[in-house]
Amino acid sequence: MKKYNILFIALLGLIGFTSCEDIKDPVINPAAINGSLTFKLNQPQYANYVLEDANGAADMDALTCVQPNLGFTAAVTYTTQVCASSGFSKGTFVSLPTTVNGEKVGINTKEMDKAMISIFGKVPTPAVQKNVYIRLKAQVSDATASPLDTVLTVMPLYSNVIILKITPYEFPLVAYTEVTPTPYFIVGLGDGAWNNSTAGLGKSLIPLGVTAGKKYDLSGNGEFVYTGYFQASRGFKLIKDVGGWSEQWGMKNGVYTHNSGDNINVPSDGYYTITLNSIDNTLSIVPTTTPPATYTSMGMMGEFNGWSTDISMAATETTNNHMWWAIYTFASDFTPNGGCKFRANGSWDTNWGAATFPFGIATPGGPNSQFKAGTYLVSFNDITGNYSFIKK
Repeated sequence: MKKYNILFIALLGLIGFTSCEDIKDPVINPAAINGSLTFKLNQPQYANYVLEDANGAADMDALTCVQPNLGFTAAVTYTTQVCASSGFSKGTFVSLPTTVNGEKVGINTKEMDKAMISIFGKVPTPAVQKNVYIRLKAQVSDATASPLDTVLTVMPLYSNVIILKITPYEFPLVAYTEVTPTPYFIVGLGDGAWNNSTAGLGKSLIPLGVTAGKKYDLSGNGEFVYTGYFQASRGFKLIKDVGGWSEQWGMKNGVYTHNSGDNINVPSDGYYTITLNSIDNTLSIVPTTTPPATYTSMGMMGEFNGWSTDISMAATETTNNHMWWAIYTFASDFTPNGGCKFRANGSWDTNWGAATFPFGIATPGGPNSQFKAGTYLVSFNDITGNYSFIKK
């Protein structure tokens, strides 16, 4: 009996030894591991392209390439990246949303047009042809090269850069919900400290709100508004970038001036509406009617605190206030049946909401507003219903 056991154990050992001998470690091209490996992107048959809105859903062309020599067989996902120069330094290029598994990579017309507006800015009339630098990013989708599921580490790889001459089209304006608006801020009101920094958000920097309709370009420029009480003795300015003064609106000889001028003053105390269009670079400040109600307090409540109590919002002005703000950290994103609302005087009798983020126009008794994880300046205007979540 012992002899059989010894023979059986020896046989198992032999099988195990043979199995280990048969398994070969996968061979990876070292250049694929450190990311230095490149691959060939072919020049397409056409060098000049004219994009048209009518063909936005179609591909302007397809790129072809030779798969990177990884040293093993793997599925590869390709992403098209475009830049205004050949450098492709961080923050200067745009990756098109559509990715492809295979060495034939279509370039969607609409995606390319959006990318060109992002890297070159507003399309002039008539449109001008641009040199667009293009490369492919290759990402290994499945780096498992053996039945034992050996994990391979392969860095993203990049092709050579080619140049295409492309004429974009002016992308139609869209609603604020389809882009990320870049609003202007009022500085000089509120606490009067002129604190143009993230620390001044809410108390020194008052964000303008969005407006309904298709009024925004892909860069987030468009029409922004603010309605509130102004004192003739208090000057202010409008700035675009928190911490910067280069993009601003002032006043000179009674005329609103872009990127120049002194402080803006209204002619007399009262309620006014500011309308600023950062596409057309126009500004108007006109008197408006006195709002029907003034509230003693404003709060924000939602699933983030179990709908248990109001998060108190501070008043921007000491008198005739209608702008409220709070700095709050949300631990997680809203859920489909959750969200938050704004309510006055600690009562549900007067509440507002709208199912958009990070900007919205809340209506009385409207749907729950949305939020996302992070620390935000939350502002709310009880005259217009405008609210914003601006990340700090």
